[in-house]
Order: sequence, then structure tokens, then C-alpha cells
Amino acid sequence: MPHAVLRFLPAVALAAVALAGCSDEAPQSQTAPPGSSPVAQQAAVPFNDADVAFARQALAHHQQGVDLASLAETRAANEQLKALAKRVIDTHEPEIARLSGLIEAWGQPAPDDPNLEHVQRDGYIGPGDMAALAGLSGKDFDRQFAARLLRQREAGVRIADAETQHGRNPDARDLAATTSRSQQQEISDLRGFQQG
Repeated sequence: MPHAVLRFLPAVALAAVALAGCSDEAPQSQTAPPGSSPVAQQAAVPFNDADVAFARQALAHHQQGVDLASLAETRAANEQLKALAKRVIDTHEPEIARLSGLIEAWGQPAPDDPNLEHVQRDGYIGPGDMAALAGLSGKDFDRQFAARLLRQREAGVRIADAETQHGRNPDARDLAATTSRSQQQEISDLRGFQQG
């Protein structure tokens, strides 16, 4: 084989290997060394754009859910609504930590302001609506709170269901399934309150 051809073979082989790694279908993951931290291990599990979108949207959704539910502690008259609000807070706070951990493990930027992730999404409660709700108490608060939380829960189910359909990461998919189930129960409870 001529020397000129031999000189170019390593470069051609290197280019072929580099191009093989550029497929859109390739999972986004790294290999974690044995005994590495849980965050590093999670980073080694494949994930895709749907997983990242879910984690960012669900983080914003959950944070707003906690903010909304916190209003009920001092403003709600109905004890069932207060109990539901406490359940939302108790469920969402550990899930916020899990979502933040996934975003960090995948090397994705966390939202500077989680509420910005929700802008122009259905179910988002704008600052004006939150302020109006914060100005209410008693039965007036209960009616408005139930209506807003119901819309917010329905949006949460849609966010979670999109992840179960399109996501790749097992932990994100598991969290989405758990979120969907808990929020569907909350939707049922809220509809019962509105009808009762």
C-alpha cells in the first residue's frame, strides 16, 4: 500500500469513530465508575429531551403547588381543603428534591426562577391571581383556591403523562407515574369539594 494512503488511514478511522458518536438516537449518558455517588450513578442512566423537559416543568409545577397550598394553611375555612393542602406540600417537597437531583445529575441548568418555566402553560397561576388569592380568606378563599388548584393539578397530570409516554429515564418515568396518580386523587377530592 502506498505510504501516502497509510498516512491518512488513522485520520479516516478517527473521523469515522467521531461521526458514529453523533447519532440523534444515541442516549445521553455517561458511565459512572463503581462505588460512585448516587448523583453520578443517575447521570450514567440514559435520558432524553423529554426527561429534561419533564424535570424542569414538574419542578416549576411542584414549586407553584407548594406556594399555592401554603396559602391554605392560614386562609382556608374548610378543614378538608387544609388537609389536602398539607398533603400537597408533604408530597411535593421531597419530589422537588428528586427533580432537582435529576436536573443536576444530567448536567442541565436549573431554572433561575421555576415560575418562568410555567409561563404560557395551561394551569399556570400568574402573580396577579396568586396575589388576589392571598387577599381572600374563609369561604371566598376556599372556592377560588379549589378552582385554581384543580386547574393546576390537571396541568400536572398532563406534564407527568407526557413523560411516561416519551421519557427514557427510569427514575423520571417512575416519578411521573407517582405524580400522575397522586394528582388524579387530588383532582377527585377537589371535584368532590366543589360538588359538595
